[in-house]
Amino acid sequence: MITWLIMFLQKIEGANLFIAVIGAMWVLYAGFFLAIKANRGKNQLKAAAISGLVVTFISDMVWFFKFFDNFEYRNPGVGGVLWILLLPVLMFLCVMVLSYINASRYEFDKKKREKEASKQKKKEKRRKKYEQQSSDEEL
Repeated sequence: MITWLIMFLQKIEGANLFIAVIGAMWVLYAGFFLAIKANRGKNQLKAAAISGLVVTFISDMVWFFKFFDNFEYRNPGVGGVLWILLLPVLMFLCVMVLSYINASRYEFDKKKREKEASKQKKKEKRRKKYEQQSSDEEL
């Protein structure tokens, strides 16, 4: 966002690679998120997109304050690579937390649906039994 834009406008070497790496992180984020069945709903995808944007924004702000001083690029050297790893780590944590929440909701809803189906089967069984008794009485 801000860091990408400033790097691109100041023509800093490696800005294109930086943007490509962030794009690859988003592809991996989406892949890991969609690998779990409980995460494939419309609301879950919205939550994942919003969470991913928030995590990317937080990483971007950290990078901005680390790599730029008065809007001028400051090369942190090899130690800067560790700061770049902030985005994948935060995205991985985001996937883990969202997947845990969605899986627990999915299991709860699954049990609720099974319970409702069980009730419906009992009602259907009682209805058939009642119909059979009433047809026996008519004969």
